[in-house]
Amino acid sequence: MIKVDTSSFIPIYEQIKKEFKKEIFRGDLKPNDLLPSIRDLATELLINPNTVARAYRELEMEGFIYTRKGKGCYVSDDSTRLMKEERKSILIQTFDEVIEEAKKYGLGREEIKRLFEERLNTPPEIIGKGE
Repeated sequence: MIKVDTSSFIPIYEQIKKEFKKEIFRGDLKPNDLLPSIRDLATELLINPNTVARAYRELEMEGFIYTRKGKGCYVSDDSTRLMKEERKSILIQTFDEVIEEAKKYGLGREEIKRLFEERLNTPPEIIGKGE
């Protein structure tokens, strides 16, 4: 369910948070669903449990999850609403990263727009196959 890239410059705890938020947004995780234990997720991802604990702590501070002492961490009732609010900022961040990458390759505004329009018009079954 949760994947991380240990070679990425994005901290692993941030990747974990982002993955859980995606799961919530897609509806794969619903309010009051139990998350994997810190130890289980750390073992599965082959990372330090403190990294998972930090991700869970921040998700809780942001209101996406809550903890029941001795029972585990659960998706909060507010998580769906919070994700709807955060969706736009996540997409803007992704677009910003893509635009910066395109600029590194020397693409101008019109070329970036053309490529984006082209991808919007690409059939869903082709997207992600690397054409």
